Parts: sequence; structure tokens; C-alpha cells
Amino acid sequence: MIGIPLYMHLANQIKEKINRRALKPGDMLPSEHELADEYKASRTTVRKGLSILFSEGFINPVPGKGYFVKEPEIDSYILNFNERGCIENYSDETRLLEVKLVPPGKLSQQLGDSNKSFVMIRWLIYSGKKPVAYDVKYLPYDRGKPIVEREIHYATIPEMVAKHQSLFSIKKTLRISAPKATPELKKLLDLESDESVILVEQKLFNAQDKPIGFGQLYMKGEYCNLMAVSSYRQTE
Repeated sequence: MIGIPLYMHLANQIKEKINRRALKPGDMLPSEHELADEYKASRTTVRKGLSILFSEGFINPVPGKGYFVKEPEIDSYILNFNERGCIENYSDETRLLEVKLVPPGKLSQQLGDSNKSFVMIRWLIYSGKKPVAYDVKYLPYDRGKPIVEREIHYATIPEMVAKHQSLFSIKKTLRISAPKATPELKKLLDLESDESVILVEQKLFNAQDKPIGFGQLYMKGEYCNLMAVSSYRQTE
């Protein structure tokens, strides 16, 4: 336990009991007072340990009763998504296609009613010398801060938003689909007639639930590399 805070030690001990089924879903944990006695810790330390277990999905608090072991969510996965990382053999080569202003209302289908104008930025992304992905991003237009083509470097949409706002205060949504390729998309990505594309759409909202970013990434199916994990197991 050297170097490990006591609250982490407490949390890890309870996780271990849950993993070997000494504590099963629905079982109630010892009270805060009992845990404080067992681990020779303050109630504050115990609460910090329990807070970690709750945030990681191991337990649920029931007001007036205590903490109970949670039933694992078998249909819940964590997808680590990054526009660069999800493209197989990404070569760090991109080509800027267009930057233009999109007037209010044009994105109502994607972002709901918005009275802001957006800047649309379009890129082609390469693997080797082949175009393998087409990326479109929409960012709110701020008058007096025009985006100049030569100043734009390829970045993920969270990286772009982070220049103006803390990422801790935003909400992100992700949608994955396999739409039929349009003639424009077939030409841009040099698609065969039966070649599939994967579309990943990202939406970013601020603390007031106002849209601050929207992205559409179309990838050739053979170059799409998406992986999600579902595990409560501790990893080194």
C-alpha cells in the first residue's frame, strides 16, 4: 500500500471483493462508520473511496440505507474516438478543400434551432497517397474573428473547440452509421460502386446546451478502425 492513498486502497479492496464475488450485485456494503473502523480511516476518506466506486459504476447509493453493489451494465461500452486514431495507417497528410460561411438555419436538422452562423471546413484525409476519409467540421462563426484558409491546420473538433472553451464544460454526442455514398463522396474518395463508407457524427454543446461544434467524418470501410471496451477489470 506504499504510495497509494488510503481512499484508493479502500476502493481497490472493495473492487477486489466484488470481482471475486465475495460481494454480489444487490449486496449492501458496510456502513461508512464500519468502513472507517475497518480501515482505520476518517469518514471523509471513506466517502472519497466510495465516490470512486460510484463514479466507476461499481456501487449505487440509496438515500437513508447505504451503498449497494450495482448490477454490471452488459450493454455499456466505452469508445475512445479520435479523428486521427480511428483511421487505419493514417499518414498525417490532409488537404484543405474549402472554408465557407453557413448562414443561420442551414444546420437546423443536425443541431436544432440555431440563430448562429457557422464556418464550414472540409478536408480530405490520406493514408499513404490514397484519400481514405472526408471530414467536414462546423464551428460557430464569431464576427471579428474570421477564419483564413492559410491559418487552418487539421485538428480534431474537440481540439478546435478547446481554443475558445474549456472541454470540461461541454457535452459531446457521437453517432455511427453506414450511409449510401453520394456521387460527390464517391468522387472524393475514389470509391468503387459497392464500397462501403462509415460515418461518424460528433456534436458538441456548451453548458447552456447551445451547439458549439458539429463534425462529420466519412471513412472508407476498410480503413475504419473503431474499438470500444467494456470492463470493470483493473488494468496496469
